[in-house]
Amino acid sequence: MTVSEQRDLIRRLAGELAGIAGRPEQQEKINGWKSLNSLRPQRPMLWIMEIPWGEFENQVDELRPQCAEAQLRPIEQELRRKLFTARHLVCDEVVDDTWWFPLEIVGDGYGVEISEQQIPQGASGVRSHHYESAIKDFADIEKIQMPRVYHNEAGTLARREFLEGLFGDAMPVRASGPRRHWFAAWDTLVRWTGVTEVLMDLVDRPEFLHALMRHFTDAVQACLTQYEELGLLGYPHPLDHAGQGGAGYTDELPQPGYDPAHIRLMDHWGGATAQIFGEVSPAMHEEFALQYEIEVMSRFGLNYYGCCEPLHNKMHLMAKVPRLRKISISPWCDVAKATAQAQDRYVFSHKPNPACFAGDRLDLPRAEQELRSRLEQSGDMPCEVIMKDISTVRGDAQRLIDWCQMAYRVVKEYPDKAVKARRKS
Repeated sequence: MTVSEQRDLIRRLAGELAGIAGRPEQQEKINGWKSLNSLRPQRPMLWIMEIPWGEFENQVDELRPQCAEAQLRPIEQELRRKLFTARHLVCDEVVDDTWWFPLEIVGDGYGVEISEQQIPQGASGVRSHHYESAIKDFADIEKIQMPRVYHNEAGTLARREFLEGLFGDAMPVRASGPRRHWFAAWDTLVRWTGVTEVLMDLVDRPEFLHALMRHFTDAVQACLTQYEELGLLGYPHPLDHAGQGGAGYTDELPQPGYDPAHIRLMDHWGGATAQIFGEVSPAMHEEFALQYEIEVMSRFGLNYYGCCEPLHNKMHLMAKVPRLRKISISPWCDVAKATAQAQDRYVFSHKPNPACFAGDRLDLPRAEQELRSRLEQSGDMPCEVIMKDISTVRGDAQRLIDWCQMAYRVVKEYPDKAVKARRKS
């Protein structure tokens, strides 16, 4: 294909996506997310993400990329993936009619080089990682630099002009600064220290871990403050994920006093996680993670907590998180125990086990049984179902299609079943 033909292809794909975005069902999905995020759910909402596209996109005609130009190919891939999701993966993902791109922000890193070994896991794009320690003692903590943020306006303008020329009138283009904030401190720190080393230091060198977490938290806070003071924060676009969950549509954000010319962190969703502390005691979790995370989360209008770590033994800690709205209920979480110990009303962000996709065949009855059990054990808690962390579907896109059809049928049935159950009790 010539460059001109490749650009025409992208405009055609963008036009198809914009057409889907204009359908009435998108507003119905938005209303569903707003109800859920305001703790007035119509039913559990459903989203699927983190799909191993590389396993099958060259075998599915509508996914197979055709652009050879390096600047155009990733845009084509993203458009094709969005279209495939909208056409085949039945869920509550809202299709946007705008192509967003990030402001070119410089200086918001922390200066520590990651040294790692990677082992590819097939065509899925998933890799195993081993990290070499860059921070080993107190002196090394100073390697973590305080960010000095600025906006490369020329870079942003050049990107805007390129994208506007590419999309033409097929789809509007808008730039945005950061608008979703995720404080996964220990996910970052273990890449610099090593996972085993941190877990040993909880007992052997607690003062070292406190110094490390203190310094890194201060660096993150400095970065957030600069985003806000320099006017770099993006419009609080509710299609963005709230934490590790679904869409952030809500009537509670932006907060009162919102000024689009001076967007605040308080107008955004925030969140945090400490995945490596999944098996440490609640007291250690609070001491080495949560107390610092609360400092950061206090700056946001609504918060989400957790990712893959099971939190059923730590629900009492969740009451300490300011403006907490969603809690991750991971595949390893005891749902009944989490429900019984929840001290306030949150959205339970259920993460069904993605291992169902990895076998010789998709065991759909078993996956349905797991999903129904999760929702039933959640009692009256508002729920969303987020299928993510999918490492493999064994190259079979149909497994994703079949799972979504099953899960959507279940979540649409669930309100009636829950009402009947409450009436019987």
